[in-house]
Amino acid sequence: MDSHVLVVADVSCSPENAVEFGRVLHEFAAACRAEPGCLSYEVFRSEESPERYVSIEKYADPAAFAAHRGSGHFREIGLARLMPLTTARDVRLYDAPREVPPAAS
Repeated sequence: MDSHVLVVADVSCSPENAVEFGRVLHEFAAACRAEPGCLSYEVFRSEESPERYVSIEKYADPAAFAAHRGSGHFREIGLARLMPLTTARDVRLYDAPREVPPAAS
């Protein structure tokens, strides 16, 4: 059974910090992609609100996600540089996909 972890993070900063926030977020994403257990890490910027970003991350399993949270770049880039610029965040974790039964007709 697939045991990956999917993370969807919706984060915002103040409009005047949007460019710097995006730069640091992309630096963070590149470091995360180099983790052995990171299967993917994509960053999207809102067209309507340029200070709002969504990242979709996929880790091989809960241990890989725990390693991500304990990494040096998580502390040095994520906590020390991104969090001070963050004005709002909604981070949601999802486990392996489940089969959804078809809708009744």
